[in-house]
Amino acid sequence: KRIMTKALAGRGPKRSLWVEWLHLRLLEEFRRLSKAHVKFSPKVLLSLAKDILQNAGDADEFSSASIENGILITEKLTSRWILTFQERFDIVLRHQTGKLAVSPAHHEHMEKLVAFHLGEVGRRFRSGDLDENLVENVDETHFVINMDNGRTLGFKGDDDVKYADVSSGGEGMTMIVRVTGGSNAAIQPPMMIFMNKSRSYPIRGVPDDVAGVCYRTGPKGWNDSKVFPLWCREPRAIRKDPHGGQREIFMDNCGCHNVTDDLTSALNDLNAVIRKLPANATHLCQPCDSFVISKIKQEWSNAWESYKIDMIKRQLWAEGSGKLQNPGKRFFLKLAAESVRKVNHMRDRQGLTYARKAMIRCGLSLNINGLWEESQLFPVLQEIIKKYPEHYEGCPVGPRRQVAITENPSF
Repeated sequence: KRIMTKALAGRGPKRSLWVEWLHLRLLEEFRRLSKAHVKFSPKVLLSLAKDILQNAGDADEFSSASIENGILITEKLTSRWILTFQERFDIVLRHQTGKLAVSPAHHEHMEKLVAFHLGEVGRRFRSGDLDENLVENVDETHFVINMDNGRTLGFKGDDDVKYADVSSGGEGMTMIVRVTGGSNAAIQPPMMIFMNKSRSYPIRGVPDDVAGVCYRTGPKGWNDSKVFPLWCREPRAIRKDPHGGQREIFMDNCGCHNVTDDLTSALNDLNAVIRKLPANATHLCQPCDSFVISKIKQEWSNAWESYKIDMIKRQLWAEGSGKLQNPGKRFFLKLAAESVRKVNHMRDRQGLTYARKAMIRCGLSLNINGLWEESQLFPVLQEIIKKYPEHYEGCPVGPRRQVAITENPSF
């Protein structure tokens, strides 16, 4: 395939069509695998970009065989190319210590955005403009059934009972987690997204009738731009406020959360709006990331390990594969519903649900005394407010200075 280039709208250098195409697909894969807690480095991103090209199908516009100016585009995938990708989508990676791998200036900019966000939320709560009963947080957690590498089904990094793999060809699924605020804060019934290339629903033999959960499908088992509007329209996942209030759904800057015509229509029908949390800072100010998802994972993993051990005792092996029988999607629907139910019944030392505690500590609910206070926030958020009081008080944060890219972005 020969490649043409086009100019982006507005200022800036030309970006090859193949770069535009690969950027968007790499971004989608990065978001999906990040939710599975895959640890990324620039080298891993580079390998992932090459893998996308190598596995491109006949219907794809570009592949590893595509050529630009007499050179295979795979040869143009370098560390500099990955840097342009990261800069374009404001992606930061983490060191193995868990700290953000960013420059001091980038980290400072991120904290300023957090301070501005907290100040804005606090003022709206104090003025009565924001109703904690209509404030919500939605996030996804992705996990993978991958039996080719000796790991059992579960969240990435789990390798317990690895000698007893479950029969499967390698499959991913996603749980959409929704947390509501107010004194009755809770984790609402989740939606599971299963892998299905044709987006079939319902899947043959898998009725969507398990209490406390619902499901849809997608090519990668991920919440993409086509699945998210379906979630908005699924009454078992979310409904209009019965009193006519407008729901405000705080979310990260994942690509599937970007507004499309279909999503806009679904949100209008729901009487809801999306509020984006500061980029790359959801580990600081997103309730789902603080307590909720980790608790769900723990319950899921415990139940899954117990089930595998029971299958081993009962000798439920798949014929000829030496692996345990796949319990089927209905099993995972029940597991999702039960994991959420158990976490909702947990209480901390103050008697708060973890949903309530997370919303308070991240500033998306009033404190237990009915007031919005800086002291209710996580200590790290209180420190950020002290460092940047002007932004907390409402001074806008300017754009972050981009790293200069002197090389042709096609390379």
